[in-house]
This record gives sequence, C-alpha cells and structure tokens, in this order.
Amino acid sequence: MAANTEVEASEEDIQDASEIDSYWPAIIGLSAGGIAVTGALMILSGFSILFGAAMGILFLILILAFVRDEIHKWPKVTANSLKTLRSGGVTGDFHEIGGVGFPVALFLLTEVMLFAGAFGMFFYLRSGYAVWPPPEAPQLNIFIPSIQTAFLITSSVLIEYATSSVKRGNQNGVKIGFLGAVLLGALFFAVQFGFEWPNLLLTGELLPSDGLFGASFFLLTGFHGVHVLAGVIANGIVTVRAFMGQFSEKNHGFLESAGTYWHFVHIVWLFLFAFLWQGGLGFF
Repeated sequence: MAANTEVEASEEDIQDASEIDSYWPAIIGLSAGGIAVTGALMILSGFSILFGAAMGILFLILILAFVRDEIHKWPKVTANSLKTLRSGGVTGDFHEIGGVGFPVALFLLTEVMLFAGAFGMFFYLRSGYAVWPPPEAPQLNIFIPSIQTAFLITSSVLIEYATSSVKRGNQNGVKIGFLGAVLLGALFFAVQFGFEWPNLLLTGELLPSDGLFGASFFLLTGFHGVHVLAGVIANGIVTVRAFMGQFSEKNHGFLESAGTYWHFVHIVWLFLFAFLWQGGLGFF
C-alpha cells in the first residue's frame, strides 16, 4: 500500500514538473513584446490607426491562446504560492532553500523576451530615420533620469547587501537593505509619474503624438514604470517578512527571487536611459 502511495506521489511530481516545463511563457513574451509595442507606436504616433488596431487584435488572440493553455494550472500555482508565504521561516517547510528556482527563472526569461521584443521592434522602426533622435524631437534634460539612475544603482547595491546579509544570518542587514531599496524604488516611481511625465505633458515639450520618438518614450518608460511598481511591491513584501523574522540562512528563496527581479528592472532602465535620453548605439 505504501509502495503504491509512493508511486502515485512520484507520478504526480512528474506531472507537475511537466506542467511547469512549458515554452509558452517565453514564446508569448517574445511575440507579445514586439506586437504590442508595434501596435501602440503606430497608434500613438498617428502613423496608422488601422495597422495598430490589427496588431492589438493579434496581441489579444495570443494572450487568449496562452490563457486557454495555462489557466488550468493557476489554482495549483496559487495554492503553492500561499503555502510558501504561510511557511514563514520554519526550517523544513516548503521552499526553505535559497536561490532562484526554475519557475522564477522561467518568469524572468519571459520578461527578458518581452522587453527583447519591445526593443527589437523599437530599433526596427527607428532604423527608418537617418538621424536619431529626429531633428524635430526635443533635447530632453538628463538631470532627472540621472537622479533616477542613481536611485536604482543604490537600491541594487542595497539588495545585494541584504542578500549577503541573510546568508550570514545578519537580520538587521536584510531589513536595512530591503527597506532602503523599497524607499528608493518608490522615489523613482514618484519622480517619473509625479514630476517628469506631468512636466513633459503639461508644457507640451513632448507628447505621445509627437512621432515615433514621443510614442516610444511614453510607451517604453511607462511599461518599465509598471515593472518598477511591481518590484516595489515585491520588495515591500520581503521587507515586511524580514521584520517578522521569516528569513534565515536556509530560508530565503523569495528574498533572492525578488532581488533578482529588481536587478532586471535596473538593467532595463540603463538601456532605456541610453536609448531615449542619450540616443545611444546610433549604429542601430
């Protein structure tokens, strides 16, 4: 009887692994990034509303196909996530080992593909211009984005300090590192959407309708801003759990996953800073 139970459990584990091992997220991420950015840029720049709408419809079809294939797994993923959060810092409980596991790595791969598709389409569209930024585009002030870049660089250093601290059993280092990262991330978000965007829009210095440059600026920085907000929320959860003493040398998987995601958000911003404010990599 016990042997049958073990066989059933092993078969269930194999089935769970096969469900997780899916290429759909990466495929959808790569496709959706290019399609969504193309459609949005076409509409925002006024180039072709019809073409942009067609891209939007294709994007929805891909998302619906993805949902149809993946939705049956969501209850199990949700249950496992709740179990992870409830496990706290008790040794021996679910996901006690540190490090970024396969599901998180697959999620990050999806994000990489999404931004790769977005940047790829951006470079393809901008290749039609002999000079970039276009002569009619305003010369954007780099002071504010430079401050934002400093925020993200400092926050990444704090995240690494916190990750190193948890592995050495330094709980105060974990609290200080993630709390600082949350505050700097929130400042980044507030500066972008509370100051820079309103300043550009209200003064008319740059609008989404100002050709490809204006459309791509608001689309890509807005897209990144949403990811910053998600990172601030994730890091905020880590901070709360850190103050509750739920991380240890043997239990910090969620902490490392949130930190790795934040580094990814930081790297994407460096590319945006180069491409949009500095006009970097002009040979593209």
